[in-house]
Amino acid sequence: MPVWQEVSDNISTDVKVITVAMDVQGIAKPKFYLEKARANLTTVVDQSNKLGKLYGFKAVPNVYLIGSNGKVDFIELGTFNIRESTKRSLVENWAYGNHFQSSQPEEFEHDTHQKANELFESGQKLFDLDKRSEAIKLWRKAIDIDPNNYIIRKQIWAIENPDRFYKDKVDYTWQNTQLEKGR
Repeated sequence: MPVWQEVSDNISTDVKVITVAMDVQGIAKPKFYLEKARANLTTVVDQSNKLGKLYGFKAVPNVYLIGSNGKVDFIELGTFNIRESTKRSLVENWAYGNHFQSSQPEEFEHDTHQKANELFESGQKLFDLDKRSEAIKLWRKAIDIDPNNYIIRKQIWAIENPDRFYKDKVDYTWQNTQLEKGR
């Protein structure tokens, strides 16, 4: 988040950076990171993973560069790291109208993704009713159907291991260990 804030502050065009946090637990969890970064970017919380369902992404971070004409010029799903100089340059070049490499994602398997997201939505309803263990069971079924859906997987991890996500910083080493163990 701090790097996106810096990029937004340094771009002297009409480009607006809008961020979306995906967290089934609501606004309080991502708000921690926004406050820590002293970010004043427009941020919305997609508590129901509606964008993931609509656009097929299964992991974050995702980037959409959309021109003032409404045309999508660039999309990268699940792997965009603004801390990488090449990615940051891409955004800056696009913002200033300079040449950049346009990109669109590959198609995704809609049926698998849809089934997993239906289970996610059902689980969210249970979670909202304080039926946490029942929600997590549904989300684990979703992961069985769509094992590469890291948005759903990380919601489970964040609920079961909040210290790995909300204490000071996200523990990516721990997450990688979980993946290596097949969790």
